[in-house]
Amino acid sequence: MKILNWNTQADRLRAGAPKFASLRELIAGYDADVICLTEAYPESVPEDGHTITSEVSGWGWPEDKGARKVVLWSRFGWMDVDTLGSPDMPPGRFIKATTAIGYEQWTIIGICIPYAHYRNHEKWGEQRKTFWQGACEYLDALSGDYLPRLVREKFLPYSKEPVRAILLGDFNLQIPAYNYPYRRSEVNQKRKETFDGWLIPTAGISRHFIDHVAMSTDLRVNSLQYISRYAPDDSQLSDHNGVCIEIVPISD
Repeated sequence: MKILNWNTQADRLRAGAPKFASLRELIAGYDADVICLTEAYPESVPEDGHTITSEVSGWGWPEDKGARKVVLWSRFGWMDVDTLGSPDMPPGRFIKATTAIGYEQWTIIGICIPYAHYRNHEKWGEQRKTFWQGACEYLDALSGDYLPRLVREKFLPYSKEPVRAILLGDFNLQIPAYNYPYRRSEVNQKRKETFDGWLIPTAGISRHFIDHVAMSTDLRVNSLQYISRYAPDDSQLSDHNGVCIEIVPISD
């Protein structure tokens, strides 16, 4: 399976504009089987597939114009769609679904972990959050509720059956941590605990890379392509860099 993962910075993008057309052409050119776009318009993905999105997050005008925090696309279709995850998660930043290639089913989880200053402004009043609080709450919900439920259903390392699980999106975290967040920070420790047992092939791509892919241990990477936030003409398409990875099952 070939998977593309990228944050397209929809709050600096307008559907139908030349920049949008360039971004959409670039995405289609990778010929991926599954695409996860964060902070994106659903129109950014190819037309000849199946698109699902996260719920509204309270992001503001980009969502009023149709953008969503997570957009998932598959050329093979989707089953068992879950847009909630856990009620303890910050809203509108999660979507899980199953896609099938032949007789094999793959679980795809698209996420957008809140950034450091999520709802940190005084305008939020009593709902105002502290620095990195939103990310910590998101990771707590994944590790304390959602992923354990996945373990009980069918998940590594307790099941001998193939898992074929991929979790990807905007982590908003450096892996390994350098200064966003700092290595000894609470949120970095929570990230380590949450993804203990997952393979993260995007770790260490560059110091500023934060759009990661995590996958179950019954999978391996066949190839990895770095997607620059700059177009060939040096115009900026996004404030994030992305990745396109070919993933194959490990033979028994």
